[in-house]
Amino acid sequence: WSLTETGIGYGESIQSGGKMMLGTLLGYFIIQGAAFTVDTYQKPSPPYQIKAEATKENSFALVGLVICALEFAYYLKTCWSEATKRDGAIDEYIADANVQAIREGQLTLRGAMADIRDRKWASMCQKGDLEKVLLDRDSMDEVRRMCRYLAPFFSQYDLNGDNSIDFEEFRMILKDVNENLPREAQWQLFKAADADNSGNINFEEFVACLMAFALDPTNEVKESGQHRRCRTLPKKIMDAEAAEPVEGEESDEEAEEEDMPEDLADLEPAEQQKRIQIRAFGKMAAGLLLVLVFSDPTVDLLSEMGKRLNVSAFYISFILAPLASNASELVAAYNYASKRTKKSMTTSLSTLEGAAVMNNSFCLGIFLALVYVKGLAWEFSAETIAIVFVQLCIGTFALFNNTQKLWHGIVIISFYPLSLLIVYVLENVVGLD
Repeated sequence: WSLTETGIGYGESIQSGGKMMLGTLLGYFIIQGAAFTVDTYQKPSPPYQIKAEATKENSFALVGLVICALEFAYYLKTCWSEATKRDGAIDEYIADANVQAIREGQLTLRGAMADIRDRKWASMCQKGDLEKVLLDRDSMDEVRRMCRYLAPFFSQYDLNGDNSIDFEEFRMILKDVNENLPREAQWQLFKAADADNSGNINFEEFVACLMAFALDPTNEVKESGQHRRCRTLPKKIMDAEAAEPVEGEESDEEAEEEDMPEDLADLEPAEQQKRIQIRAFGKMAAGLLLVLVFSDPTVDLLSEMGKRLNVSAFYISFILAPLASNASELVAAYNYASKRTKKSMTTSLSTLEGAAVMNNSFCLGIFLALVYVKGLAWEFSAETIAIVFVQLCIGTFALFNNTQKLWHGIVIISFYPLSLLIVYVLENVVGLD
């Protein structure tokens, strides 16, 4: 490794995330600008002085609150737009999650495609009208999506890289995607895809055939009409990298994937999707309940630990509390980054940028609401300066680099102890609150 040559690359979304992170600092500038103009930084400040400062800062807290609310609304809108955009980061993540679910036996191929079966273009595909399908933008996006589902399985068995597989390899792929068809039905599918009777099918023929099968609402494989529905998809709609081997794919020698859960195995694909969504919602609800139940006692526990161990509230607030409250973002970012791909690195850094935006908008907004409603004085100048300084530095790294070198990482890690030092010096040497 090398400090200047070793590093990682990430997507353009990191630059846009950095801009949003820097833009949401506005709330800090508003309230801290007011604090600089009215605070006397007299220690200890008499109660009447604190009350006078609170009165002058009150209107600025309200303005900051409104700004934070608008920033949070814009952030939610941006997240929604990204989530609904075809071939966006969220769409790719869902595709990867579906592939993983198929590998683990938790989802069938038909189940993964259930949400598009009732669309107009899907009926065109079932009838073999591929020319009409090509004129539909949504259809081309879904074909590419199907390619992302199938490419890892196809490349796993296309060992010599000639973009073709035989019938036995085709059968193993069907098993891998949890489509347990009789051998005769598998042979009918294979013959329908093998247009030139060569005994092998290429990736385009493979995708066209399985797409017709996955979108078949009857869940039946019939010899009649299969050749019409499984015609080769034109090359121009296939992703250039769809059939290339995927880094980190599991080898043939690895253990077989676990079976489909019994409560999902015999269900229709649409019902599979419904059950999976219910389970996901249940886990999210359980997580939210745990946060609501344990967050306040955890704060009390940290405070009591500081008192009994005679540890300054400063260290409790800036070392223990952040590690506890941001552990989920740290774990998620680490898990993504450990995959060591450009896409996973982008997701990892986006997770951290999203956490910063939430702190700058939603969390700061709640803080400013308390300051406004309770008539409190803003007495966090040192902490605010440290937060703004670190985010300006991180944002600069994100905006002006599309790669992160090893030395960049070392500098960024140093910001954490540096921020503690900044707060300590500003409070105990400079005399800020």
